[in-house]
Amino acid sequence: MSSFERLDLRISPEEATDLVRHRLDDLRVVRRDGAIEFRTATGFVVATLHHSDEENETKARLRYRTAPRLPVYLHKVSKGEEIRDALFEFRVT
Repeated sequence: MSSFERLDLRISPEEATDLVRHRLDDLRVVRRDGAIEFRTATGFVVATLHHSDEENETKARLRYRTAPRLPVYLHKVSKGEEIRDALFEFRVT
């Protein structure tokens, strides 16, 4: 079972992607079905960014992995948390 947490951002998905790429150079960025996915070199999805359609200051919604699909993937969880940490200052409070 996998688990994700959500963080609403006051910057656009494109701006957030640039920031993550700047801080974490070991992730692949895949655009798919209107979302931006952050993947490890092996294709494991650790986070996704979506445009927000809310009327408030939220411009993007980050979903990041907090639990692995299987225990063997436990080390991948830290990548989701690293993405969250890279964008945390832009959260909607």
